[in-house]
Amino acid sequence: MHRDWYKMLTWLMWVTLPSTALNYWQAWDRLPARMAVHFDANWRPNDYTSREGSVMLGLGIMVFILGVSTVAALVARALKRSASWPVLVISYLVLGFVGYGNNSIVDFNLHAQPGHSHRLRPASIDWQEVS
Repeated sequence: MHRDWYKMLTWLMWVTLPSTALNYWQAWDRLPARMAVHFDANWRPNDYTSREGSVMLGLGIMVFILGVSTVAALVARALKRSASWPVLVISYLVLGFVGYGNNSIVDFNLHAQPGHSHRLRPASIDWQEVS
């Protein structure tokens, strides 16, 4: 019996979607109403949204990347088999990065210091002091 490991691995990528949803679902009652979803280079939050917005953003990005990765992997397999495995590896790396980002957002908001989760905007700049 000949198995097509490539197609199986291509569809296996979709396991990341329920895995990410499960991560949000398990922490849902403990997440703050306003969640930090965007961070600066020092991992300080600078943009917030609701819990619902956070899960929709995280899963929406994941679905988009899964769709593009699946199409790219199947097209690469059909058109140029020699390029198909690198496409699949890159897809897994990108999904790993996005999955790590989603899990990090949940973890950050579960363990946020008081004062971080309620701030809606970064501090404004006083231009008179800068001049």
